Amino acid sequence: MIVRGGWCLAAALVLSGCADMSNGLADRLATLGSSPDATNEGIRTLAVLDGAVRVRGPDGYCIDQGASDASRGFAIMAGCALVSDEAVVIPNPDGLIMVQFGAEGTASVTGNEDAFAAFLRSESGRGVLSSAGDLAQVPQVATVTDRAGVLARFEDTAGPAFEGTSGPQWRGFLDVGSRLTTVSVLSFDRNPLSASAGERLLVVAMAQLAEVNAQPQPDL
Repeated sequence: MIVRGGWCLAAALVLSGCADMSNGLADRLATLGSSPDATNEGIRTLAVLDGAVRVRGPDGYCIDQGASDASRGFAIMAGCALVSDEAVVIPNPDGLIMVQFGAEGTASVTGNEDAFAAFLRSESGRGVLSSAGDLAQVPQVATVTDRAGVLARFEDTAGPAFEGTSGPQWRGFLDVGSRLTTVSVLSFDRNPLSASAGERLLVVAMAQLAEVNAQPQPDL
């Protein structure tokens, strides 16, 4: 029970980080693509938390630096054509990806995948997944354990996470070093993701995150 409580706290802390960021993201997402410091080709990799960890998106996805907060370990990614005026790449599948790194010492997925998935399906877990902290807003959670980590699919009836998105959300949990990390995939109103496409995008995003952080850090 102590360990499960630790998972709950760790997951809640990571997810609350996403919630805190969302307060200012709604307006910034409305201008997605206007970031003045993006290159013409878009930026695919970004060091966050003073270079402790890195974010890299799947092929065709670039980081929106104006909507991200590297100092808090938060990054948001979308198709490169959306975040760079001159880039033309629209990925398939086309969704919105968010990454939030937890604090050091919060890692709790590796070796405990099945129990972590069970927690997400529990009332406590559903409350953590709800943007309003109300488990009634997340009536059901489907989970998959994968070598990449734990994947969850759910719908938050409290409303869309951000303007322009709707429908189910896909969220992955994995350990990056000593940090519990979440990867969220949202579906655009203009091009809703199927269940299989959303899951596939989440798996690829998690794999890219694990791979880029397994590589040696470049000398500064």
